[in-house]
Amino acid sequence: VGGLPMAGFASMKAMSTRNDEPERASRPWDRDRDGFVMGEGAGALVLERREHAEARGAKIYAVVAGSGLTSDGFDIVQPDPECNGGGRAMRAAIKQAGIDPKSVGHVNAHATSTPVGDMAEVKGVKREIGDHVVLTGTKSMTGHLLGGAGAVESIATIMAIHDGVIPPTINLENPDPELDLDVAANEARKKDLDAAMNTGFGFGGHNAAVLFTKA
Repeated sequence: VGGLPMAGFASMKAMSTRNDEPERASRPWDRDRDGFVMGEGAGALVLERREHAEARGAKIYAVVAGSGLTSDGFDIVQPDPECNGGGRAMRAAIKQAGIDPKSVGHVNAHATSTPVGDMAEVKGVKREIGDHVVLTGTKSMTGHLLGGAGAVESIATIMAIHDGVIPPTINLENPDPELDLDVAANEARKKDLDAAMNTGFGFGGHNAAVLFTKA
């Protein structure tokens, strides 16, 4: 990670200052979270029509069933505390997929470990999908990959459906008192999933949600 991005995010006070324990600094939904940790990584997915994939004998891991993209412009840095823009993206993905929100069993959340963002997203997920869903924040393990986050976390979401295993949110030692949804805390969770969602929210109010279903 370059010095300029680090300096920029540090000046915004968006990053964790738990410098003495960097491995424990990214802690989505934990009471003691204080900002995100930058990471480096990349991922790629091959998207193609089912008939084309079947014709070439490809292994199909999941289906891209729906997506949503919104921009709320709430603030240049702070997320909308009610997750209205993010909620619209989730709703659009579910509508495009044409499925019941109750069938979405898992959300790989944006969950950067910031005080406001984590709980705003919980409100959005609960409102648009329901309180049955199991959340996870894989940024607790990878850090925030910025432009690479969407692809890597989509892969984690797809593999959760394919393998029936939700990855853990590590460092969740003292859950935020306002956290009222189930989180796969500290250990992976076995769960058969028909559908799962990956969300991503950016500074300035950029919101994205992708819904995957079992192949």
